[in-house]
Amino acid sequence: MREYSIRRLVVAGALAAVIILLTVLASIPMPVSGGHGYIHLGDAAVLVAAYVLGGGWAALCAGVASALADVLLGWSVYAPASFLIKGITAWLTGYSLARFRRKGRSFIVYLTSLLIPIGYYLYENILYDTSLAVLNLPLNTLQCLIGSVLAQGLIAALQKRGVRDALFIFAPVEHVRMLREPKGGPDVVLVASDEKLILRTADILSVQGITARALIRDNKANQELSDLSPDGVTLVRHNGSMSAENFARQAFAAYHHDL
Repeated sequence: MREYSIRRLVVAGALAAVIILLTVLASIPMPVSGGHGYIHLGDAAVLVAAYVLGGGWAALCAGVASALADVLLGWSVYAPASFLIKGITAWLTGYSLARFRRKGRSFIVYLTSLLIPIGYYLYENILYDTSLAVLNLPLNTLQCLIGSVLAQGLIAALQKRGVRDALFIFAPVEHVRMLREPKGGPDVVLVASDEKLILRTADILSVQGITARALIRDNKANQELSDLSPDGVTLVRHNGSMSAENFARQAFAAYHHDL
């Protein structure tokens, strides 16, 4: 487990550096009279970090890096807000991407990233006054939109190439054994406790042109199994009583529902 924590720490450090670089180097002062702060491309890296790391790791990476960028640019007054706003945004984005496994889920970033302009609007209302907060809101929203567009494209590309899985930053789920893995990658992931049944189900799906990763689990496999499903691939669990034919029908329906 320690090995995976070290790997995740290295990846988090690299992503934090990218966030700082995109925030500091790709930034301009607010291009409006009387505006405070600056706009930048760092939000794109914040959202990508949320996808790659997920959870608290993403929140800490995005929050610390964004706050440090504020300090480096001479806007230390925004550092506390950036730590909270970017951290919460990264956590929510990572949680949402992990919870919704359907293809095209990368579009979630357009919703979760709205926390950024809203958060800064509320903070500037406290720090300055409403008139200044309103003045900065359109440009903060534009920054959020540009960052979301870039992040959505990057996340979709990373999903397609399986980059997140290839980083090996998440420990394998205990008490689960992979019985079959298609050479070209799976269309669906099957989870059951009966070896013969799951192989029969995979064979039925294969005849229908659907490739399946077959996972055998025991009674102690109580961890989150979604980590065993590649990005955008449906995971189907056996309920303990279905026949192989009915299990295959369920997997077939789930696969076409998520296309």
